[in-house]
Amino acid sequence: MPPPDNSAPASGLDHLFDPGAFAAEAGTGTVTDPAGARVVYAAHEFTRAIHHVLLREKPGAWRDILSRTGRSCGRELAVSLDRESARLGQPTLGELPLETSMTFLERTFTAHGWGLLKVDLSDAPEHGLVVAHLTHSYFAEILVDAYDFVDAYPAGLLQGFFEHISGEQLGCLEVACVRRGAPRCTFVITATERLDTVAPLLGRETAETIIARLKA
Repeated sequence: MPPPDNSAPASGLDHLFDPGAFAAEAGTGTVTDPAGARVVYAAHEFTRAIHHVLLREKPGAWRDILSRTGRSCGRELAVSLDRESARLGQPTLGELPLETSMTFLERTFTAHGWGLLKVDLSDAPEHGLVVAHLTHSYFAEILVDAYDFVDAYPAGLLQGFFEHISGEQLGCLEVACVRRGAPRCTFVITATERLDTVAPLLGRETAETIIARLKA
């Protein structure tokens, strides 16, 4: 992963994070986001129904399908930011300080209503580990009857985004979830083989303990 830097975010991309820039196309019944991609607004019951069906049809399907979907969306998010940066004559995400890319990622989560994301890069230089905290998680607040780690989509999105900007194959694991009593949802991003060593500890050890193991 690129080393952290305290430089300010690049300018010119603010329109991509403006919720007011979602535009309804007159006479078509469609809505597009600031990047021009079509979006739809779905009721909470829609998400609950998908969760319910996937749980009934096959255990583990929710996590697998949502994480793969999120990973694709994370990569596409990064590509779209690179595309817009190129159009404006600005550096790509991989060429920017890591803090700048994280600002774009955090603002995207907010603009799309996934929750308030804060990325902690303090362990990246020494341990190759990034920790992300998500408060007001959409999935954690909507799936009120679940007692599980429900944020597979945000985890996948983080994975895909970090893979794009780092050029490395990475993994992302949710190690704390509001639906399991944590005050906020917490994710760790690092090499997949490192995450495999702590995955069996999910639900048995706290996020702090798992993070400490990854840093050992």
